[in-house]
Amino acid sequence: MDIRLKFQFLSHISLRFPNDPREPWFIFHKKEKESLEYSYFHEITNDPDVRHLLLKDNGNVIGDLKQMVEHICEVFRSPLWVFDIFEESLIEWIINLQPTIRYVFIEDGVITSIETLDRVLKNLKVTEHFYLGSTEIHDEEFEVTEPILSGFISIARSYWFTLPAILNGNNSIIRLYDSMLPHKDINTILKEWQRGLKLRNLEYLEIEHVMHRGIRDDDLEVLEDLNFTPNLENAGRPRKVQIHDERTYWLPHVPFVCDLVRDDGMIGSVSYNYRVFRFQVWRRQI
Repeated sequence: MDIRLKFQFLSHISLRFPNDPREPWFIFHKKEKESLEYSYFHEITNDPDVRHLLLKDNGNVIGDLKQMVEHICEVFRSPLWVFDIFEESLIEWIINLQPTIRYVFIEDGVITSIETLDRVLKNLKVTEHFYLGSTEIHDEEFEVTEPILSGFISIARSYWFTLPAILNGNNSIIRLYDSMLPHKDINTILKEWQRGLKLRNLEYLEIEHVMHRGIRDDDLEVLEDLNFTPNLENAGRPRKVQIHDERTYWLPHVPFVCDLVRDDGMIGSVSYNYRVFRFQVWRRQI
């Protein structure tokens, strides 16, 4: 069963049963006058395709939802699939409850120390998509050199995410925002990918830089000593990347790419638009 705990906009738990995935149940924790009229649950039937239950307000939103998730996981013997972390206290709870989870989203400002980030990266295994919002770590010397073991990673304010963390990982999709990664490191990434010894699973890499120094200088540095083919046509390159089961990312139109070809026939298309470097891996269909 698909169990999700979310705190965006309105705190709720969603349940999707495998035999009826299009008609989810939603358990909301919301202060309402009618909450005094029932003991624990109150069903709302405004939408016939969506079932709503209102959880009685006992003055402890987080505690009640955590207790309900633990109860649901135990009763249905199903793990939590998706978890939004909006405050630091939830980190220890999810590590103790379920250290392996498919999707985790940590909101901006939740991580306030190097110790907390280190505990998350070492003790929480996210198999599909790990999103980390901007942290409150202000140590510019801080670096992470070990890879994050998740298929798809998105990191805001990612100045601390270094070249070894990329090269030694098995990630399929990497999106880094406000990166300080120098262009010579991006050049190394492309060379290692073309050699075929590292980054074998990579499908898409996007790096948004803090600074922009001029497109010509960046092109020269990023593509230095690489065997590439300029391409003004699409020539079969996909316009979208499958992020995960429920989301597709449509790539922006670019008039010009540089194609690298690996020995196994895989093509890596390089583009640079303002501050954003993109590298898309694909295979030409016959």
